[in-house]
Amino acid sequence: MKTIKRKGKIYQIDAMYEFSDDGKVWCKDALKDIHQDMSDQICVGLWRSYNFIRACEVKVGTITDAPVELIDGECYQFTDRYDDEHKGFFLAETGRLYCTTGAIVDPSRCTNIKHLTVGENSNEQV
Repeated sequence: MKTIKRKGKIYQIDAMYEFSDDGKVWCKDALKDIHQDMSDQICVGLWRSYNFIRACEVKVGTITDAPVELIDGECYQFTDRYDDEHKGFFLAETGRLYCTTGAIVDPSRCTNIKHLTVGENSNEQV
């Protein structure tokens, strides 16, 4: 990782820090550069610079797939809590998945739930 020195401290380029013009109001952004000329401006992008910088604790957000909304009577393929693959249909009245093997499964204990439609896996029966 590229670093840059300023006033006896070493900063990491592209790392997240807090920045301020007045030392009172702070915002979070990634450090892009520190001008080493007389202005000593801290840059976070092409057009924005600040006078102050400090370390910040940043929690990185995640992006996950939304859970499948199960539809009454529709067919699904899924993995149960024992990592076994199943195919079956959802019955809204009970809130359960009914497998072709005869097993009845709580959807909250399943992963990789995929809605099956006509034409998918046409050589397999559900």
